[in-house]
Amino acid sequence: MPRPLPVVLALALLAAAALPAAADPPPPRPFDIGLAQIGMRLNQLRFAAFPANTRLVCAQDQERPPGADRTPLALPGAMLAARVNRCALFTDAGKDDWVQRQVVLAGTPTDFWFMSIEDENGSERIFQMTGRQPREAFDKTAAALIERWGPPALKTAHYIRWINGSIEAQMADDNEGTVLFLMDTKMHQLLESRMPKPKPKKEKDKKEEKKE
Repeated sequence: MPRPLPVVLALALLAAAALPAAADPPPPRPFDIGLAQIGMRLNQLRFAAFPANTRLVCAQDQERPPGADRTPLALPGAMLAARVNRCALFTDAGKDDWVQRQVVLAGTPTDFWFMSIEDENGSERIFQMTGRQPREAFDKTAAALIERWGPPALKTAHYIRWINGSIEAQMADDNEGTVLFLMDTKMHQLLESRMPKPKPKKEKDKKEEKKE
């Protein structure tokens, strides 16, 4: 026997009330460039849906494709000991010769490097990204990023800086090209805490400094 309509509606309302509320979408991370984000796990980038014959290659990978050694990925021993990794995107240019793959940012092909550090939970997280473009791209890229990220905290003819919590973004004309730099200052502090401390000066050296 079919239930009366009011009973059906009441049951539907009860069922709806029992369901968890739909979660709001997570807020966008500061200074998104559409490729990787500061704070994301390195493996999220490593296994991202890249174009064919493209892969992330890192300094600490046991096997690197032929040609990848032409792009500087090596790190000083102290940074390796601090559990830091440096990576870049590579693509097969043919005949199994891999070259660094550029990514288009604000209409300009850009070289990117990614630095990760192992956090306290053992996850490798990206804490720094560096991009490099031709010098003549500075004004065009600056305009596009200001539109995307909002007004910067500091802006001069050759340098721009944005700040959002612990995340910073900087852009500069260094006379050789346009450089884009993103970093998490808290994770930089983690890196600094793991770096070797400078040796204390000997008492003799301190006395000589005072004499001078």
